[in-house]
Amino acid sequence: MNKKIVTLGMAAIGVTAAQAADAGKAWEVTASLRGFYDDNYTTSPDEIAEESGGVEVSPAVSLTIGEGTDLEFSAKYAFGLRYYEDRDDSEDYGHELGISLNKAFSDTSLLQLSNGVVVAQEPELLNGGTPLRTEGDNVRNSFSAGYRRVLSGSIGVEVGYGNSIFDYDEDYHSSLLDRSYNEVSLDVFYGMVQTEYFAGYRFSSTDFDGDDLQVPGLLFKPDARNNHSHYGYVGARHQLNKNLSADARAGVQYADYYDYDDMPGMIPEDETSPYVSARMEWVYAEGSKLVSGVSLGRGATDLQAADQEITAVYSQLIHKISARVHGTLTARFQNSEISGGGEKMDGEEEDLLLLGASLTYAIADNIWGEVSYNYDELDSDIPHRSFERNYVSAGVGTSF
Repeated sequence: MNKKIVTLGMAAIGVTAAQAADAGKAWEVTASLRGFYDDNYTTSPDEIAEESGGVEVSPAVSLTIGEGTDLEFSAKYAFGLRYYEDRDDSEDYGHELGISLNKAFSDTSLLQLSNGVVVAQEPELLNGGTPLRTEGDNVRNSFSAGYRRVLSGSIGVEVGYGNSIFDYDEDYHSSLLDRSYNEVSLDVFYGMVQTEYFAGYRFSSTDFDGDDLQVPGLLFKPDARNNHSHYGYVGARHQLNKNLSADARAGVQYADYYDYDDMPGMIPEDETSPYVSARMEWVYAEGSKLVSGVSLGRGATDLQAADQEITAVYSQLIHKISARVHGTLTARFQNSEISGGGEKMDGEEEDLLLLGASLTYAIADNIWGEVSYNYDELDSDIPHRSFERNYVSAGVGTSF
């Protein structure tokens, strides 16, 4: 059977966060059972949208060793099974695995390692450059390593390395989105009591390795989009107190498409664009916090073009309504402008809106009930891509 993937995303994360683990407990197991209704599980235009109800089961396990010490290790795994009552291939499967290791050699020297694997269909999890659901066992693996060292007084450096691999199952998206991404970075920072200023440079290399794609009137060569990108930026980190922190950087990205001659007229020789990344976290009360951010940069696209310039704003509010009731609101708006692809596609835009709300009630210390609602909308200048989607679920969960 061709496996498909379930979303293991924000609703489950919100529930787990609302249920506090025992102090000092190294491991935790959670499980949830939900009934749901999805009015457009294929993320298709309204005239061909398909709907179904069903049942979702999602167990998860986490392990944390050495929290608060100079050597911290954590691992988390979640599995999802979603059964659709009104779909021929009725089952979706999904997996998320995350591992991290932090080693403090001294007060001025810190090493951080992490790796995350996702097998999914939903774009919110894959973050692979498409706003649409993608059939098959689609895999994203992301690794990062960073080392921070204070050299003298308040001056120090951070060096980093990152690698991401995307592997799509379905032929069309495999051709356009299969790729590997590598980056190295160097930041120099100057730290004060509550605020740290920094300047940095990052180099990234993206290699597309999908097969050539034959579409009407065109043989599209994905590796023509191979590029080297150079980033220069300045920024600041601010920690007002343990409840309020902010991190912002802004600069310029220069992308060199060194194989652009393989697709003349479709891929530009280079692009220069702004680069912005900012995030704020505010814990305004016990059990309640607000996280918001904005980003601007270039990213992959599942269209026959070079890439897209993406501007996004997002926010998540987790609010403790009472000792037993928590509410979560999430929102993300993203505007994408297509680069390349010829006269019919270059400069076209897509707007993606993602909204979510959930309410959790603690029935007992380790049992809860939850209702949630998600709304997705894509408004695209490209024909036959725009869609709306409503997803409603209700269920129970437990932890031990």
